[in-house]
This record gives sequence, C-alpha cells and structure tokens, in this order.
Amino acid sequence: MNNSSTGELSGKVALITGGSRGIGRGIALKLAQAGADVIVNYLEREDAAHEVGDWIKGMNRRVLLWKADVCREDKVEKMYAKIASEFGKLDIVVSNVGPFMIKPALKLTVEDWELMLRGNLTSSFLIARGAVPLIERRENGGSIVFIGAPNAERIGSQSESCAYSIAKTGVVILAQTLARDLGSKSIRVNVVNPGFIENDSMTPRMRSWMPNEVPLASIGSPANIADAVQFLVSDRGAYISGAVLNVHGGLWI
Repeated sequence: MNNSSTGELSGKVALITGGSRGIGRGIALKLAQAGADVIVNYLEREDAAHEVGDWIKGMNRRVLLWKADVCREDKVEKMYAKIASEFGKLDIVVSNVGPFMIKPALKLTVEDWELMLRGNLTSSFLIARGAVPLIERRENGGSIVFIGAPNAERIGSQSESCAYSIAKTGVVILAQTLARDLGSKSIRVNVVNPGFIENDSMTPRMRSWMPNEVPLASIGSPANIADAVQFLVSDRGAYISGAVLNVHGGLWI
C-alpha cells in the first residue's frame, strides 16, 4: 500500500459504509491516502475491517472501525453519536452498502423484496439523514456520494434483478432530491455507478464473459471507483451536485 498523500482532503473526516471490502475498502484507502481521517463501517469480516484500519493508521490518519447494520435506524443513530463524540464533525459520506440478487420477479419472496429495498435504498436514506446534522457543523458544507449500479439513472425492466434495480433507481432519485434540498447548505450529493468491478466473489466464468460486454474490454477495479469518488468529494468537484457518474467502461450504452 502506497502511504504517500496528495493532501487534498487533509483535515476532512469521511465515513464509508461497507468499507472493509471491495469498492468500500478501495474508497476508504483512497480518501485516507488523500489526507482524510476515516470511519470504516462494516457488518461482517471483522478481520478485513481491522486490516483496512491498520493500513489507514500506517498513513498516520485517525481511523474508527464501527460495526453496524446500516439498514437499522437505531444502529445508524448509535454510529453517528459515536462519530460526533470522537470527531465532532463530518465532511464526507459514502453510502456503499447494497446487497444484490438474481431472481425472476415473480419468484421473489417478500423477504427477498424487503432485503433488496432495505439493503440498498433504506440504508442510503438512513445514512444521508443521519449525516446532515454533522455536516451542517462545517462552514463550507460537505459531500455525500451514493454508490449506485450500472446506468441506474435509466434502468428499464429487469426481470432477473427487479427489486435490486428498483432500489438503485430509487437511490438516484433520493440523491437528486437531496442535492436540491441541501444545496443551500453547501452540501453536495452525487451518485457513482460502478460497472463490473473486480471482487472476491467473481468466478473464472464471470471473468471470462464480463469483458466481452464492456466496450473497453476489461473489468474495472475498486481504484477506478475510488478515483471518481475522490474527485467528487474534493474541491475539484465543488460545483458538481445532483450528478450521476457512470464508471463502467461504457457498459450497456
């Protein structure tokens, strides 16, 4: 891990949900490398969370590891109370939690449906709502980024991933609503939509067919998403709000 810092986020405090693995881990490390202190939220794989924490400490940043199910209002409230007591402020929030399911629409159970909506949409709402009072303490406002899904701003009918697609489209609507409502407080809200991004659950078969679907003929990395997030939350993205940035190599255009 490169411990050098660009410094453009020095003095900032960032919360990353789902920050122990995959895209979330990439974002947590990227923002720490840019100078931010980081709260890493996680639910499972405590060993992975501690590994991320050790990397961030190695960059001489403050880090808080916080285990919480961000689909639950009470758990989110406790997390923000801890952040308020430990850091007293919050500048950057990245809502990265989001379970995925492949199942025909009429085969979904109510439990399946609720898992997709709570895991993707309700969690995003709770994280954003809880963050605003802390971000408001900052004179210059702050930034919220939601991690969406490929082309979530224009997803059509998706018989195999109906509930997930509805939830992610809802995240885009939530983000753009908040961008309008919070603009006067200098709080910017945007969405980054990943494409096929390298992760531990990819099978050899997936790695074989996925590049064929992408005009750039490759699978993306968590660093690709982290770079986009860093841009949006930094001063370089100071006049960007309500935007949806697809980082997917041209997937399904």
